[in-house]
Amino acid sequence: MSTDAPSDSLSASGVTPTIHGRGVERLDAVVDLVHALARPRPLTDLLDEVPRRVAAVFRSDVCSLYLREGDGLVMRGNVGFTTSALGEVRLGPGEGLVGMAVECLRPVSADIAPDHARFRPFSMLGEERFPAFLAIPVPGSHGAAGALVVQRRQGAYSASDVELLMALGGAIAPLLERARIVASGPTTTHPRPAGTRRVTIPGRSLFAGRALGILSAVGRPSPRASTADAKASARDQAKALERALHSCEATLDSHARAAERRGIDASFLTLTRTILDDARLSERTLELAKGRGLGHALAQVAREATRAARITDVPMITERAMEMSELCDALRSMLSHEETPAVPKGAVWVGETVTVFELLLAARSHPAALVLSGAVGPGKVRSIVELIGVPTVCEAAGIYNWASDGDVALVDGDHGLVRVNPSRRERDEARVERGGPAGDDGSPAG
Repeated sequence: MSTDAPSDSLSASGVTPTIHGRGVERLDAVVDLVHALARPRPLTDLLDEVPRRVAAVFRSDVCSLYLREGDGLVMRGNVGFTTSALGEVRLGPGEGLVGMAVECLRPVSADIAPDHARFRPFSMLGEERFPAFLAIPVPGSHGAAGALVVQRRQGAYSASDVELLMALGGAIAPLLERARIVASGPTTTHPRPAGTRRVTIPGRSLFAGRALGILSAVGRPSPRASTADAKASARDQAKALERALHSCEATLDSHARAAERRGIDASFLTLTRTILDDARLSERTLELAKGRGLGHALAQVAREATRAARITDVPMITERAMEMSELCDALRSMLSHEETPAVPKGAVWVGETVTVFELLLAARSHPAALVLSGAVGPGKVRSIVELIGVPTVCEAAGIYNWASDGDVALVDGDHGLVRVNPSRRERDEARVERGGPAGDDGSPAG
């Protein structure tokens, strides 16, 4: 029931104006949305809140927010479909009814969208359940910045619906513009600008959640031995190597139990565990370590395994050599951890992919999140990401163009986005979300 009420004061003509109070469902939803958009909001919050509120305005089962990324469109916000669609539903230039709206910069509607020749179905969505369709382009400084789409089971959208959604798209536009979505390609024609830049790098979500931290490339330890390592007695070297081996064994066993409990395919761990259990690894390492140090010895063991694999050209031996190399790097990192940690604790790790090395290192360095430049399909790498268990975005090659070691990043594994040098508000919200005080990620509070 409307709570419209006359004002206490009269106009000069004696006509009483009406205050449109709460009680009209659609008006209330519009007012709430406009007020929400007026507040400074992180992009990650916007992608969740806008679809939910817009769906309420239009009594729709589905609302999707697409962002313009390069020449295409990517679904980054949604209510009504599976969350796995975020970052996965992608449209090429002019593709589908959504692409048509962006291409012509005009609203596009359909009473039964699946019957239209330009309709682009996605099996994961089941859009045939919501045939009534309306899409509008979200304007940007150079064409459309994205698209806003509503869908419902029944009831075609009216002309007033089209007008209202187009107007709301205009209210959303400045927020998308400020988010500064940049190209995610591996190369750029322009050098990275000097100084701090606040940008959003798109990718694909691999592990959900949000985390804040300082960006750090995961480097391998130097093969050169420290003076103390090279001069250590054979007995001390044997003890140090035994501790590192036991640490690896405990980590692998813990991951194997977790994988079984969570239904993750971690069969690759069997090979790594077999190499660890092989006495020849420690024997050869200690033999080479005399007067040279364990770090140098482990690097030599890895080289010998790689050389043998090249000579035989047998796939099984090649796979074993690769695992041996990753394991030796992990052992070297553990042995040198006290003096030269490979990566600071709580950092956002940046790399092309992850291997057993990163899996073992994560148990000691506890990364806040992972940003991978490469694509990740089903298999070993995905399993390693799931076992590490922190927010992860892959296919974010643009990270190398727009960020450097030491920059702060907010990794949004829910939407597949990486926010480089987020605002103070975004940082504070991320800290509150994970229950930590300001600055506990190693980044400055300001």
